[in-house]
Amino acid sequence: MDIIKEIFYGNIHPFEREIKPDSELDTLSNLIQRHDESLMKSLDEKQLEIFEKFKSASMELNCLNEYEGFSNGFRLATKILFDALKN
Repeated sequence: MDIIKEIFYGNIHPFEREIKPDSELDTLSNLIQRHDESLMKSLDEKQLEIFEKFKSASMELNCLNEYEGFSNGFRLATKILFDALKN
């Protein structure tokens, strides 16, 4: 099956990646989770609501940044391929 069909049928998820144990990404993810849990325990109901909104907006921003990075990388790869094929 070609790459376009693979993406269309959801067999390729370019935004997913494996987090290797004890990697820098794993360490930071665990640190964020621990601080999140600690902070959640210390907040009152109103503060929890505000913090949840903050986390939701942060996640949305991260998703947009991931999309922009993927899109820019795809455009660059297409330009490189175009240059390679015209020469």
